[in-house]
Order: sequence, then C-alpha cells, then structure tokens
Amino acid sequence: MQLGADDEVNDGETSFANVDLYDNLPMRIENFNPGTHQTGFYMKVGYKIIGVVPDANGIGKPDIWMGKRL
Repeated sequence: MQLGADDEVNDGETSFANVDLYDNLPMRIENFNPGTHQTGFYMKVGYKIIGVVPDANGIGKPDIWMGKRL
C-alpha cells in the first residue's frame, strides 16, 4: 500500500520543509522528523518513506511518498 503526503503548510511541519533536499537526501530521510505532520501517524502504523519529491508544491515544500507491505 502506498500514499503521498505533502508538506506545504505555512513554514512546513517536517524536517524536510524549507531545506535543500537535493543535498544528501539519504541522510535527510534517515534523520527524518515528522513534527506535527500526518507522516508521524503513518510511521507509527508501519509505513516507511519510499520517496521524496523536492519542491513539488513550491520551493521547500516537498511531497513525501510512503509505503508498507500488506
């Protein structure tokens, strides 16, 4: 199962917001902090980050792709 979540609220909610995700993306995924974003809930129920689309919703506002096996 896969889902997408954008981080485009005001100044962003996750550690992916307003940073250069083109610079060392694997490290940024490893150190991901969901903050108040819904990705925190998805991670608690077993989803993992499987991709990131930097600047999908404007500069510093990424889309986060998550998935888990059923």
